[in-house]
Amino acid sequence: RFRFKHHYLLHTLDSGILLPLLEAIGSRRSVRIVNFSPRSRGREMLHWVCPMHIWISTQDGRQYLMCYHYSFRKMMCFRLDYIRSVQAWTDEPWFEELRARCAQYRAHLWGTSVGTGRQVNHLEMTIFFGPGEDFIPRRLEREKRNGTVDILDDHTCRFSTDVYDASELIPWLRTFIGRIVSLECSDNTVVEQFWADLETMSSLYGGDA
Repeated sequence: RFRFKHHYLLHTLDSGILLPLLEAIGSRRSVRIVNFSPRSRGREMLHWVCPMHIWISTQDGRQYLMCYHYSFRKMMCFRLDYIRSVQAWTDEPWFEELRARCAQYRAHLWGTSVGTGRQVNHLEMTIFFGPGEDFIPRRLEREKRNGTVDILDDHTCRFSTDVYDASELIPWLRTFIGRIVSLECSDNTVVEQFWADLETMSSLYGGDA
């Protein structure tokens, strides 16, 4: 009766956290979560949030909670396997307004990082494709999570997007190495990181020789 394209049984243990979060979303209630993260140096932190969505990565099956953080006053994502406990708190009268705000954030998210949540970064990548390689622009259209693809001429196309954290695109951008004509980003550290990684890879494979 059921078929799964991506089925990750290893995350079954997170169901004890997933269920109360889904119940809170359904009843439009805020929750208090106890979260543990390696970045917090082993400390458990208490957060008061309004859960909005549950995201599941099709790459590794990792599950995330997309929520509004009352103290930080912005949208945030938490990994479910880092959440220790969930406690239902109060009814959220502004739930629909927060959900509309969440939808605006999602339009500029590539992954789960919202960065500072204050401004978006503009990124453009121009790609070369040869005769009979129309699958390249089609691949851009199929794989992009937001943004646009414009055909510039018979052999080049441009992908453009505005995201909160452009560094999340780097792994995907690397898959076009050998075809990239130009790469520009309003956050120049993203471009610098991309080319620095390429130089490191080249040296590992004997590029210096």
